[in-house]
Amino acid sequence: MKLTSRDIANYCAKPDPNRAGILIYGADPMRVSMRRQSMILALLGPQGREEMRLTRLSSTDLRKEPTALIDAVKAQGFFPGQRGVFLEDATEGLTKTIAAALQDWQHGDAQIIVTAGKLRASSILRKTFETH
Repeated sequence: MKLTSRDIANYCAKPDPNRAGILIYGADPMRVSMRRQSMILALLGPQGREEMRLTRLSSTDLRKEPTALIDAVKAQGFFPGQRGVFLEDATEGLTKTIAAALQDWQHGDAQIIVTAGKLRASSILRKTFETH
């Protein structure tokens, strides 16, 4: 699914918990960060971080341990409620790992929130999210 710049604000304010994940990207890191923060707040609520329902991964961590993303998506939380996995600064090199997590995602798993810098229209990372 591809969202226009107009639709992304609405989606981040009220994310669909039945979707496997979202890719937020752009040349302006501050704008990407603001969208990500509003998405996580709307998805998990104000207590999500304190209740340990958010797992944060860096692209460096994921390169070292490729199974970390799928493990975090499938992990069961101690507190009830929607869970999220935030992957920061994703690159094209992580596309296969992210695609595998999206394919294995099932209702009840943590939603995947991925941020990236500027991506071209031909980016395989963008195509993975747009066609999923």
